[in-house]
Amino acid sequence: MKRRVQGFICIVLAFLLLPAIGVYGAEQDVSKSVVAGSQVVSVAGGKRTVQYVKVNLNDTRLEVRPVLAHGEIGKTQSLEGMASQHGALAAINGSFFMAYNEGEHKPPWGLIVIDYQKKHDGTSGASIGFNQNSLPVISTTSLIRADHYEHITSAGPTLLQNGQIVLNPQAEGMNDPKLTTLGGQRSFIGYTADNYLVFGTVSNVTLPQLAQICQSMGLTAAMNLDGGASSGLYAHGKLLTRPGRELSNALVVTTRKSAPVQVVQGGQQLVFSKGPLLIQGSLYVPAEEIVEKLGVQPAGKPQYFTRIIADTPMVPLRAVAESLGMRVEWDAAARIATIVDRKLEQE
Repeated sequence: MKRRVQGFICIVLAFLLLPAIGVYGAEQDVSKSVVAGSQVVSVAGGKRTVQYVKVNLNDTRLEVRPVLAHGEIGKTQSLEGMASQHGALAAINGSFFMAYNEGEHKPPWGLIVIDYQKKHDGTSGASIGFNQNSLPVISTTSLIRADHYEHITSAGPTLLQNGQIVLNPQAEGMNDPKLTTLGGQRSFIGYTADNYLVFGTVSNVTLPQLAQICQSMGLTAAMNLDGGASSGLYAHGKLLTRPGRELSNALVVTTRKSAPVQVVQGGQQLVFSKGPLLIQGSLYVPAEEIVEKLGVQPAGKPQYFTRIIADTPMVPLRAVAESLGMRVEWDAAARIATIVDRKLEQE
């Protein structure tokens, strides 16, 4: 009987994997979710041409992540080199960095988080945080929780929130006149309400003009990135804006290297509003949803280690399952966690 059950589960899991295989095998279509273009926008003081990339974050094959030059803090590398090294469909310069440091060590200036690990700290300016394909979050860096996001990069200041211009660089600890008052080459990043990421470059603009441009492009939130000689944009194998120097870091758009994690119980896939998320070897799921889906209330009030990911409390799947008399089998190759009821095993 046990062998029949195991055989049935294997067949069901094979069917569950088919959609993922189909999606991730269609690499020839993923580039359609990353569109590059240019747009002339009218602002106070005249018209400006925006070089931009628009990324459909609803396409679960895509990931947006910071990368470090040669994978290390303090190194520098060309934007094209970083994009090529990571197989990027698109890329833009990221956080400010110490470009004028003497010697070869030129570390970034702001907060950078990659795969939930803080690579560099920073508290001023603005940050953008990413959690898989959820809508990104732009916030003042001093208010953002580094452990709440899979990836973060910082620069600033914030340009837009809720579609409105909120430019106040001094309030975000940014006082350099070259940034706050002068015009120049600038880069920006933002997103729309329907989960499209937009980033680009513009020549000869002040921060107020850049905020107007982002607003006219229909962005819900936007922030300034490093600019001047660092400003650069890459898409589909070529530079659209060539930086005037090598960079410390960048943001890249890549295809995900592996299929999403799945949670299965009794041959049925459990679908959550967020995740599941594999963080440093532990699988996290929404706290309220997992208890509801398992249909069993834990005895007493067990204290689970909780992470807040994009405003959602997430708990380790294994800890919850074991508190309910269940166990979790993890198939690393298929990226499937199977919840097994110990009581059913004994029958």
